[in-house]
Amino acid sequence: MRHPCLPGLLALCTLIAGCFDNNSNTTLPESGLQTISSAGLQRSYYLDLPSDYDPDAAPRPLIIGYHGTGGSHQAWLDDYRLREVVGDGAILVYPDALPNAANINQWDFANDFQMFEDLLERLPAQLNFDASRIFITGHSSGGGFAHELGCRYGDRIRGIAPVAGSLTATSCIGAVAVLQIQGQYDPLVPIGVAQLGHRFWTLYNGFSLGTSNPGVAPECVEHAPGPSDYPVQWCLHQEGQGAGNAAHAWPSFANAAVWDFLRGLSDRAPQDEPPPGGGNEQALGNADTTLSFTLRYPSGI
Repeated sequence: MRHPCLPGLLALCTLIAGCFDNNSNTTLPESGLQTISSAGLQRSYYLDLPSDYDPDAAPRPLIIGYHGTGGSHQAWLDDYRLREVVGDGAILVYPDALPNAANINQWDFANDFQMFEDLLERLPAQLNFDASRIFITGHSSGGGFAHELGCRYGDRIRGIAPVAGSLTATSCIGAVAVLQIQGQYDPLVPIGVAQLGHRFWTLYNGFSLGTSNPGVAPECVEHAPGPSDYPVQWCLHQEGQGAGNAAHAWPSFANAAVWDFLRGLSDRAPQDEPPPGGGNEQALGNADTTLSFTLRYPSGI
């Protein structure tokens, strides 16, 4: 005989189960390849979450890494391996460049500034990260793009760590901490080109090139005379000498130096104005003239 209370009990169980089902439909982000629409194009990036990521925990820094010419996000997973040093200390994002006319993945200012803006606009809806501690790193052309982002978005980016890249911009906004890593014998980004960016950032942040204190690694010197919210460090290494393009590669100390520098920055958030005593006029004031030029690389480089 059917119990008279059974239908009501079944209905209650169904209602409770439905509540749990609705909660289970709230999906948490997972590490892996993601897509985003930007400037009318379908773009991709790899999301690399800490192993203990919890959206309800205290927000962690966000590090966006830009690969070199011809590469992809896979370079961060297989070659650079930044996660091995960062551990669970930050959320990592690796955008992918689009193929150029020669079908080689290459960063393009026309599209990739917009993609960066779109990432900063849409990632907060997906992730819990500290918006006052957004860091940028990159290698080769990705290092150059890290320079450009730090200059163009210095009011939103806390610090940059370009490796084997060069700065082309001559007018920046905001205040950003800078760790620049460069090979003495790099055949693709000559030391003289890299030193122009080194000089610019040192003066822009209000320091003197003649001030050299120990940095985060033996290869690095710190140009701030004392504690600073927006320090500049220059890391000149000797790796790869006499081995062709090996001097252009991601150096062995880079991961530790990048993470030690970025995580050691003060809690001071990015600002609209340049650091005290610095700015564009300070960085360019001692120059007799400004030279603009275009570099054209062989398609297979």
